[in-house]
Formats: sequence, C-alpha cells, structure tokens
Amino acid sequence: METVSGLETIKATGAARRMRARWEDAIARQSEHGTRARGVTQLAMNATSFTQQSAQVMIVFYGVFLITAGEVSMGALIASVILTGRALAPLAQLAQTLTRLNQARNSYRSLDALMRADSERPQGRHWLSRPRLDGRIRFDNVHFTYPDQPVAALKGVSFTIEPGEKVAILGRIGSGKSTVARLLLGLYAPDQGAVLMDDTDIRQIDPGDLRRNIGSVLQDVWLFSGTVRENIAIGARRPRDSDILEAARIAGVEAFIARHPSGYDLMLAERGEGLSGGQKQAISLARALVGRPPVLLLDEPTSAMDVQNERAVIARLRDEARDRTLIVVTHRTSLLDLVDRVIVIEDGRVGADGDKSILARAARQAAGGKDGA
Repeated sequence: METVSGLETIKATGAARRMRARWEDAIARQSEHGTRARGVTQLAMNATSFTQQSAQVMIVFYGVFLITAGEVSMGALIASVILTGRALAPLAQLAQTLTRLNQARNSYRSLDALMRADSERPQGRHWLSRPRLDGRIRFDNVHFTYPDQPVAALKGVSFTIEPGEKVAILGRIGSGKSTVARLLLGLYAPDQGAVLMDDTDIRQIDPGDLRRNIGSVLQDVWLFSGTVRENIAIGARRPRDSDILEAARIAGVEAFIARHPSGYDLMLAERGEGLSGGQKQAISLARALVGRPPVLLLDEPTSAMDVQNERAVIARLRDEARDRTLIVVTHRTSLLDLVDRVIVIEDGRVGADGDKSILARAARQAAGGKDGA
C-alpha cells in the first residue's frame, strides 16, 4: 500500500530498486512463515493418516495369527478392520480442527489487541458538552513526548491566548510548533500539565464539541475521494450552500473551481490527486472556515501557494478572522500580517512571547552582533 500510494514519488526519486528489494524481502519472509505453517499442518495430517494405516496393518497382522489359531473368524477380522477405520476417522478431522483453532486463536489475539487499544471515548467516561466556546486558550506547564520517542517534544510550555487574539507560533524545524497544534486539537494528551479551553481542561470537553469549535488546517493536507463540495463540507453540520461558497471564496477555491465545467461537483481522487499543492491547501482552508468556528488553527496554511494567491488569501482571512481567535503556526513572515503577537518555540520551550515587533528587535540585535564580530 505504501508503494502504491507513493508511486509517483518512488519513480521521481529513483527509489524503485530499494522499494522492490523491500517488497521481495517481505514476500520472502511471508513465504517462509507460510511454508512453516503448512509444514506443521501437513505433519499433523500425515501423522493422523499414519496412525490410521498402522492400526489397520497391525490388526490384520495380528488377526492372521488369531485366525490360524482358530480363535477368531475371517468375518471378525474384517469387521475389526472396518470398525477401527471408523473409530480413527475423526482423528483426521481433529487435526484439521486444531489447525483452524490455532488460526482462530491468532486472529482473536490480533483483534483483541486492536479493540483494547486506547480510545478517545473509553467506556464509562463522561464528557462536558460545550457546543460553543469563546476561544480562551491556556497551556499550563505542558510536557509531552511522542510514543516510542526518547526526546520530549515539549518541555514545560506555558502561555495564554485571550478570545479574539491573533497569535503566530514560530520556531525552527522540530522545535515543537506543530505539536502545540496537535495538543490543542486533543489528538494527543500532555504527559504533564494541562491544555485548557475557556479555563476547562480539554480532556473534560467532548472531543466532537472541541473540534467543531476549532477550524484547523494541519501541515499534512489530506483530501478524500469525492467532490470538492463534499471535501469542504465534510466536517460541518448541515452546511448551507452559502456557507460553502463563502468559505471557498475566502480560501481561494473559487479562483480555480469557477473555471472548471464541473464546478464544485468536480470529483477528486484519493488524497486529491490531480490538484496542485496550493489548490489542496485552499480546499483544506475552506473546510476549516465552514461554520465560522470561534478558533482558527492554521499550520502553514499557504506554504504551497504562489505569492499572488497567498497575498489575496491573507487579505481575506484578515477580515474573516477579525472577531475570532486566530493561531497561525508558521515560519513564513508573510503570514505575520494576520497577527499581533508572536510566541517563539525553541527546543520545546517558549523562547519569546510578545508583540510581533520582537522579531524586528531580534533581527536588529543579530545584525548588530554580526557587525561587532
């Protein structure tokens, strides 16, 4: 599946030989396990058949001496052979049954492990219903480490965002910017500390209510097979056509979909194959805007757009987000026109927090340090 999904990338990067080697190795291991399984099955069945045949041979061999001695008749020997075959016949079925039992046991273990995996909605857990939130966000000494990773992604992050505030979260690659977004959406739970929305720990809020109040664009854009209309409205509750059209206009979808004869009924392949990166981002942004959620969380929402389209989208977003909480995770300076405040994440910690003019001061200080050097 990985090879099929990434076929174009494999061809473009010349990785066909490596992927073919991985495929052949997987097939070899599967063949080895299959051979061993078939060997065990055949051994059981052949042992059962050998037992049946041996019992009949021994009865005939011993019966000849009994007939010679006059202790039994020929008919009694034939009856004994028939009855022995009938009595031992279930052994063959027993071997097959034991083989299927082993397969069923292995399947049950796999399904049981899957069903016992952690769930967002564990049985017996009760949630707070918050159909509409104001958008006050607080990270309180949040520590977080991704599963099976030795290094913490966040190390004591604390900040507060007031309702209607416009904030950019900046930082280098791997500093923890996107982790902040995932924790805010409740995709992961902090190891220590708490993430609060309207002064309520988000672990108490119904996950559906939480995400309906946050219009999000994640860094990895994922579209589904279906029409453009369905992809925009996929997470909204009974959206009207006017809502979809307005979201599409703000996100820039209208700019390219209006020229297509199918319009919003344009069918998309899995992951939006056939669209450019900027067009995929526009559809993902429109999806976040439908329903006018009180919080907008945008993780690199225009990184694949050209400069002209990006400038137009930023201008429309500025008007659209005027009365909403806006959080932009980015390293592009063009998106700073949307915000008034900047939080800089450095190695999993808050390195700076204040008016976006701190970036200009930091740049001047860095320039002064270079001149002095």
